Amino acid sequence: MLLTAIQTFDLFTYNMITPVIAKYALAQGATLAWAGVVASVFAFVALVARPASGFLSDRLGRKRIVMVSIVVACAAQVGYAFATSLVALVALRAVHGFFYALFGTAISALALDAIPEERRSEGMGWFGTSYVFANALGPAFGVLVSDRFGFAAMFLAGAVVAAASFALGLFVRVRSSAGAAPSSGPARDASGEPPRTSPTAAKPRGIAAFISVKSLPLAIAACCYLTIWSIIATYIVLVGDERGVVGISAFFVVNSLTLLVSRPFAGRRADRHGLSAVFYPSAVFEAVAVVLIAFSQQLWLFLAAAACKALGSGTVTPSIQARCGQLEPPERSGVAMSTYLLGTDVGYALGPIIGGVVSGAFGFTAMFLAGLPILAVGVAVYALWTHEEKKRGNAR
Repeated sequence: MLLTAIQTFDLFTYNMITPVIAKYALAQGATLAWAGVVASVFAFVALVARPASGFLSDRLGRKRIVMVSIVVACAAQVGYAFATSLVALVALRAVHGFFYALFGTAISALALDAIPEERRSEGMGWFGTSYVFANALGPAFGVLVSDRFGFAAMFLAGAVVAAASFALGLFVRVRSSAGAAPSSGPARDASGEPPRTSPTAAKPRGIAAFISVKSLPLAIAACCYLTIWSIIATYIVLVGDERGVVGISAFFVVNSLTLLVSRPFAGRRADRHGLSAVFYPSAVFEAVAVVLIAFSQQLWLFLAAAACKALGSGTVTPSIQARCGQLEPPERSGVAMSTYLLGTDVGYALGPIIGGVVSGAFGFTAMFLAGLPILAVGVAVYALWTHEEKKRGNAR
């Protein structure tokens, strides 16, 4: 729960900034083009840094990476408040984005290490509730504070939240080898981190040192789910306005509430019956959500789609993340987490682009229905991976 609270605070500060950072850049005298650079450089740098984040997390220590990243996030928030030039603002966003990628990978690996093997999916489901709270409350808080008290007050409030997460981080105790169950993998060093690979052990080389090849198919499946979500999240309000649906913002509330309730139960099912017991039902819910959104004209249908969407990608992605962690030994769980998160990063980046191209050419209905072939790709990749795992006797 402590790691969940730390990640909630960190994601909260990120979500505070996201809806207002372009507006802040414009207030600083930026053109629309520069405002777009300020808004996007964070995500671009985080995407580029993601493969290295797992490698650094495994080599330098996960708690150390988490704490340093929180300090940088806190400093960046203060820097935003007093930035005097657009170049400084872009530089701050780039540095913040780099350490944001490191933080996400390292704290996910810490959480994975802390959860017993037999409860990994359920545990990651609870850990994933941090996204629900942060996504639901962060943007509204950021907009409220910036509107009432100004941008500087909002950034400084974010720095206070980041400082609180640092204080919580001081209480994190990573598992020591003495407390590790025999089935939990190799013993850990005195700091509780997984041991460095011995000099005589074969070390992954080249791209395998930064990417978990074993986890890559699952990361691709997660990418497909998150591509669909980013299309929906980006364009759902525009579609609601076009169709005259009042209260479309309730879509996100229903989605978040359904996630909060369903994620831990889905994780428990995956632990007991294997990932496929969650993956294939989630694909059905995902397809239903896509079709409902494509054709809905009334609010209640959009809200039904929001619940289905949560029961789709929302329930399966923590279980996918947990399974990625099980595919690598403890000393490479950071690389496994960075590979999974790289897939989600790519999905978030691709969705708005695909949505814009398809909607511009064929309209919003076709744009949402484009989610079905994307989902089909994810299911096909997962099915092929499962087939290969069964041949190796590793399927769960």
